[in-house]
Amino acid sequence: MNRHELNSIVENYISDLQYALRESILKREIGLFPVDAVKAFFLLLPIVNEGIEDDKLKKITLSLGAIHAALDVHDRIESAQATSAEQQLTVLAGDHFSGIHYRILAEIGEFAFIRELSQTIAHINEQKTALHHERHKTGPILLERLKVIESGCIAAFYKSYGFESYLELAETVLTIGRLDKMGKSNEQQAFVIDGPIIQQASDLLLPKLQQELEQMDSLHPILRELIQELVNSMKSLS
Repeated sequence: MNRHELNSIVENYISDLQYALRESILKREIGLFPVDAVKAFFLLLPIVNEGIEDDKLKKITLSLGAIHAALDVHDRIESAQATSAEQQLTVLAGDHFSGIHYRILAEIGEFAFIRELSQTIAHINEQKTALHHERHKTGPILLERLKVIESGCIAAFYKSYGFESYLELAETVLTIGRLDKMGKSNEQQAFVIDGPIIQQASDLLLPKLQQELEQMDSLHPILRELIQELVNSMKSLS
């Protein structure tokens, strides 16, 4: 595997997901919904690293992409201060994406995973609510909540399909990514968190990354390099 082949795999997944999410009215009103490429990468990480070719797993990753899209689009309401009409369209888009996830999993008979994801999504929403309303926030509390928010669905996927060895690395990188966005003043934010708390959280988390990369002996060198480059690009936390 080389860098070009890896990029093609991720790009093809994103294209397939956008096709699965398509809906003419929503596309006209809110445009093509952007897919989080980093979450897409970590959804595919075990499959690519282990060279697995399985149509059912491919469909499961598409269903998870739909859930990520639903969660992300609902966050837009919080961060963009949308008008009532925009909010209605955003909620409609989120519901549409959620329905796609359910349909894909139901078609392949993954009802146990549907139940698992339902519980995971409820837990993610609990963490979002807590971040919005709790007054006393600390770096460790922020880390625990963001870990669930950013990687909860991927964690459920890894645990359900035998990929748990990748879990800590995915949780760490995805949480670092969210902290990086939160540390940038030009980014719209779903949560209002003070800069020192964001920095405290990142100072606690960043040292774990190198250790986790070193522990992943089976990780393909190209994947390892890409993950390292990804984190190195997050300048606001350095």
